Amino acid sequence: MTSQDIEERLLGLCQATDRYRLPGHRRTAETCMADFGEIRDQARRLYRDLTGSWPRHAGDGEGPPARRPQLPIPTAMIRDRERRRDRVLRA
Repeated sequence: MTSQDIEERLLGLCQATDRYRLPGHRRTAETCMADFGEIRDQARRLYRDLTGSWPRHAGDGEGPPARRPQLPIPTAMIRDRERRRDRVLRA
């Protein structure tokens, strides 16, 4: 890994943390936790690529950490998307 690769990955990680926002009227806690998990995963992968091993925490087992499953999309959001799509098609 070259210093330019490290620089690009660190820049991407910094930009991801800059974009991270707390829950509010437009962001749910679930999306915030998913964003935080992605930032954490990126940081852990960068650490692994730089040092050759995964960062250890109390209680960690051997090997890489398990990937977090994607959060399910609530059915209300799916129905809302379909309503909006239908409204656009009717217009």
